[in-house]
Amino acid sequence: MKDPHAAKDAPTHIVNPARLTPYLADNICMGCHQTGDVRVLKPGKTYQDFRPGEPLDRTLSILMIPPTRSAPPDVDHVEHYYSMTLSKCYRASKGRLSCITCHDPHVEPSAEEAPAYFNGKCLTCHTTQSCKLPLSARQQSKPADNCIGCHMPKRDIAVISHSSATNHRIIARPNEPFPDITFQQTLPSLPDLIHLNPAPGKENTPPPPLTLLEAYGELAANHPEYVAHYLKVLDQLEQSQPENALVQASLGRRELRTGNYQVAADHLRHALQLQPQATTYADLSEALVKLNQTEESLPPLEKAIEMDPFDPVIQKTLIVRLIQLKDYARAQTALEHYLEIFPQDSFMREMLARAEGRTPAQ
Repeated sequence: MKDPHAAKDAPTHIVNPARLTPYLADNICMGCHQTGDVRVLKPGKTYQDFRPGEPLDRTLSILMIPPTRSAPPDVDHVEHYYSMTLSKCYRASKGRLSCITCHDPHVEPSAEEAPAYFNGKCLTCHTTQSCKLPLSARQQSKPADNCIGCHMPKRDIAVISHSSATNHRIIARPNEPFPDITFQQTLPSLPDLIHLNPAPGKENTPPPPLTLLEAYGELAANHPEYVAHYLKVLDQLEQSQPENALVQASLGRRELRTGNYQVAADHLRHALQLQPQATTYADLSEALVKLNQTEESLPPLEKAIEMDPFDPVIQKTLIVRLIQLKDYARAQTALEHYLEIFPQDSFMREMLARAEGRTPAQ
């Protein structure tokens, strides 16, 4: 029965990917199966805002550090779309090959069924004569004549027990070199990142400055070469969008890192007035400590934990601050709360055991 209260023009979001362009169908898969080096939600968006059939980039931009010949792509776990685009099959199809060419979202073949199932997918484009390996040699593999076993080999995932990843680059032979296009994917307008999911028609347009600011900021933590890019975009946004919460929070963090603590606190308070964020509260707390206002730094830190209870660094910072203030009872309560969420932290368990005067459990 139709909901009588529903808007007359309310959009439907039941979409058959087979009726989409291959790229928009792939956008559905990329929401989970493509990580890149950084994923940035567009301002005001959440993951729940994405609707199948719409460009993923309206909700989320996926960006990647450009590989080089001396540092080619070496991670294929949850990089399925990118790996596929580097395959000869994809390039020869001129974009017609997509995830659902081979994968049916409603069918999951068993390990025993997979070789024959995917052989059938390969043979929609290839023939049995396409393989240059003699049939007698192909029959020696286990299972026999297994296309994906040779051309999409699996590897173990060290960080996830009993798991493996499939190489979606569809290589013709072992140790096949990456195609030249691998190292030619940047734009003159974006020479330092690859935008993996540009909206159709915007392939030559870089993401907006706010998206780049957040991307460079995340990358700079582990890739110092992106600090200069981050600061350059921030300088531009300080002039063009000074009343944006992310810009004010970023200005606060910049001043915090350069030792201008009062200016940092002013920017961070302004950012919180515009849009409260856990990281902004945490930065304000740090600025107040630098201004010798340790007691005043606690409420922002507690607010940060309230907004993001699964950030272990913020919670540990609160525990340390309480110990510095000799407020041991509250520190123990905070430590107990931390271990409720992160019971695997053996060091913090030992700290709690010492605080309680007992031997820590092994």
